[in-house]
Amino acid sequence: MSLVAATSEPEIKPVLATPAESPPGVGADQPRQAAAPAEPAFRIPPILLEGDEPTPPPTTGPGQKFALGPTAPAGQPEGEQTALPEAYGTGRLLLAARDPHWLYAHWDLTPQQQRHYNALSADRHLVVRVLSGAIGAPPVGEVHVHPESRHWFIHVERAETRYVAELGYYRPRREWVTVAISSPAVTPSDTVSADQTVRFATIPAHMRLTQLAALAKPSVPTGLPPADVARERALAALVAQQVVLQAQAGSAEIPELVRGLGEKEILASPAALPPPIGGEAEHVSSPMAPAEQRPAGFWFSVNAELVLYGATEPGASVTIGGRPISLRPDGTFSCRCSLPNGDHTVTVSAVSADGELRQATLTFSRRTDYQGEVGTAPQDPSLQPPGANTP
Repeated sequence: MSLVAATSEPEIKPVLATPAESPPGVGADQPRQAAAPAEPAFRIPPILLEGDEPTPPPTTGPGQKFALGPTAPAGQPEGEQTALPEAYGTGRLLLAARDPHWLYAHWDLTPQQQRHYNALSADRHLVVRVLSGAIGAPPVGEVHVHPESRHWFIHVERAETRYVAELGYYRPRREWVTVAISSPAVTPSDTVSADQTVRFATIPAHMRLTQLAALAKPSVPTGLPPADVARERALAALVAQQVVLQAQAGSAEIPELVRGLGEKEILASPAALPPPIGGEAEHVSSPMAPAEQRPAGFWFSVNAELVLYGATEPGASVTIGGRPISLRPDGTFSCRCSLPNGDHTVTVSAVSADGELRQATLTFSRRTDYQGEVGTAPQDPSLQPPGANTP
């Protein structure tokens, strides 16, 4: 018989230094200075920080080899990875529009179902028919797919058209057999929208967040899950405290209050900063303009647009250069135009519900003189200059 003696490692007791002690060294005999009273820190409700707890540090020290790793929560299996099935075998056919002239079809068949239909087919594979409108209309396209394929891209000629797909196969006597029928899919338009109006919204600087929330509440979709009342109250209290400390608080300061100063660099980027709370925007950009290629070194580019705007009775009809312009509920309207060099004349007309005509003719002129190497800033290609027929 052999005996094994187990020895325990010596216990290490940490030594904590109290604030009253002074480290030995230079200045140890000098009199202590009275500590300045700490300023009251801004308190964040703990409920807003739930879920942001830092990860525990790894176990180190003499007992590291006996430490247990992180365990899975109760009721969850450890280390099990289940692969999703290749198909569910529902036999359904999905049709979606990728762009104005391409459709995407996907059918949910297991490999066994696919081989079964391929064996029944005279061509030894399935066929996807595309019909315009509804089932019963003559096919506008027919695609013979690969025997192992379960999805396919299909080209169509017409945009803004309602299509239906039908999956099936031909029997030896060219008799058609339907396997699945898809729901309708509508291809989008392939032209630029004729509505070139622009709408501006100005939020007064004195408007409170509660007033903005009341204005946005009617547009919130119904049926959303109920919000956490405790979190809403805590966030409202936090915003109220910040509004008291800073009169013009914006949404850019809220993440800094909740999570500290770590996100200041992210919020400082132009894409993350919100628009100004009050007053007009400092510039009007073209959201559809292509990205400008910036050369190396010093460079400069400039361009100009024209915005026509006005107001009339909500029930009136307005045209700019002969083209109808939609009115907002309060009767205001606006329209963006390009402004190349030269003279431009545009006529703006308003007709009341009783047929009374009011008209204004505006004349614009642009002259651009360049000094040095100056480029042209990109602009929305759909904009046209003001004129008799192109507002």
